[in-house]
Amino acid sequence: MATLKDIASKAKVSLATVSRILNEDPTLSVREETRQLVWDVATELDYKIKRKVSDVKTIAIIQWIASDEEEHDPYYFELRRSVESFWINKNVNIKRFYKDNMTAVFDEKIDGIVCVGKFAIQQAERLQKHCQHIIFVDSNPNPSKYSSVVHDIKAGSMALLEHLVAMGHSKIGYIGGREYMGEANEVYIDKRERTYLRFMKESPFTKFDERFVLLGNFTAETGYQKMKEALQYDDLPTAFFCASDTIAMGVLRALGEAKMLDKVSLVGFNNIAASMYLNPPLTTVELDTRYMGTLASSILNLNMETNNTRTTLTHIATNLIIRESVHKIKVY
Repeated sequence: MATLKDIASKAKVSLATVSRILNEDPTLSVREETRQLVWDVATELDYKIKRKVSDVKTIAIIQWIASDEEEHDPYYFELRRSVESFWINKNVNIKRFYKDNMTAVFDEKIDGIVCVGKFAIQQAERLQKHCQHIIFVDSNPNPSKYSSVVHDIKAGSMALLEHLVAMGHSKIGYIGGREYMGEANEVYIDKRERTYLRFMKESPFTKFDERFVLLGNFTAETGYQKMKEALQYDDLPTAFFCASDTIAMGVLRALGEAKMLDKVSLVGFNNIAASMYLNPPLTTVELDTRYMGTLASSILNLNMETNNTRTTLTHIATNLIIRESVHKIKVY
């Protein structure tokens, strides 16, 4: 079990500073960066703050993927961690659940639920029956019934596609993944894929070729294997839209092995920390997971404090990050 000394050592601050920050001492004068660092380290080390049971609310954080999957998914890992950091700061009791133990939440007395990821309607209905205060982060199974905070994925996808066209690309491939929700494994078709298909079929400046819509899952292995498949064709697209930066990492490896890095342009999605250090640095769309998790938790906290169950829908704008992975080509 983590101690204050462990947190102080990792955050490189004094034991007294850690104690005063975690106990929300109003007389403490410290930089906001230091305060946030201490909370982040406390979250990472799973530190439990002791409070009187009668004063403590219990929040369930439900991650839609399995715990071992989260270890390899930087997007959902950071999103869950941002939610957790908020509630640690509020000194509440946190119960964490994953796909592999999600039903255990029904055995707990819960004051609020934050659902991270994609959930089937049946899952959402059952969770709301168990706890009326609930919010979804990253998707919404039914916007007419449930509050949510999501990124504007469609706008981010359009920004990438329009950038590729502006750089002279008309033949653009897509490498993405399929995801499955709930006990029935309902297929979830990603908004990036849907936006890509509509854009490519309707734009007068593009040439759609269904051979280069390549689907697997959201891993680097998918990117690597699907690009190796695409490289078997002589009429390869000049650019590929990857549904995640992780997929793009695998694509870059395959292109590097084939000595095609200067022939094929690439864009990703999420702007994970490693994306700027790839070769070449990756053009992508930034998703602010920390802000999204904090905002969703803030809305739930307000609803709990005011006993409000009104549906709130929040869309967060994305940000196009232009780097060196897209080459400008001549248009004849």
